[in-house]
Formats: sequence, C-alpha cells, structure tokens
Amino acid sequence: MSIFDKVKEMFSGADEKLQNIPEQAKNAAEDAMGKAKDAAGDAADTAQNAAGDAKDQAGGMLDGLRDKAEDMAKDGIDKASGAVDSATGGKFTEHIDKGADMAKDAADKIDGKEG
Repeated sequence: MSIFDKVKEMFSGADEKLQNIPEQAKNAAEDAMGKAKDAAGDAADTAQNAAGDAKDQAGGMLDGLRDKAEDMAKDGIDKASGAVDSATGGKFTEHIDKGADMAKDAADKIDGKEG
C-alpha cells in the first residue's frame, strides 16, 4: 500500500463528515438556545419570587410601623391630656377627657384597622 493510498484511506468519508457539520452546528445552536431560554425562565421566576417576598416583608414592616405610630400617638394624647388636666387643676376634666377620646379615635385610624 502506497502512502497515497494511506492518505486516501485516512480521508475517506471526510465529505460525509463535512456535510454533517452545518446540521451539527444547527442542532448545537438549538440546544444552546433551549438551555438559555430555560435558564432565563428560571431566573425570571426566581426574580419574581424574590420581589414578591420583598413586597410581603415590606408590607409587614409597614403594618408594624403603623401600629407603632398609632400607639405612640395615643400615648402622646394621654400625656398631653394629663398635663392639661393638671394645669387646670381638674376643673375641665370632663371636657379634656372628651377631647382626648376624640383624638384617640382619630389616632385609631392610623393603622387602618378598628380598635
């Protein structure tokens, strides 16, 4: 067997292999595109879940702040009405208490809940 026969044998079928390269590249590109779409979808789902969790957490924090603001307002009303009642020597206790109750009712609406 000559060297030319050996080279010819080594490269036999190369035409078929070369013809399959575009198809192989197309298949590889389609596979890569599918994987990229899946990864993007997973990333979008993860981001959406994280955003929902952050929204829920922020809502909980906001509710807590509203409750705290309401409590602080009511405490301030109690302290102010007590100071005014002391300053007037108890002469207007009934009117002061009525005004304090009205102010507390208004403060009760800070958190958007009854009571």
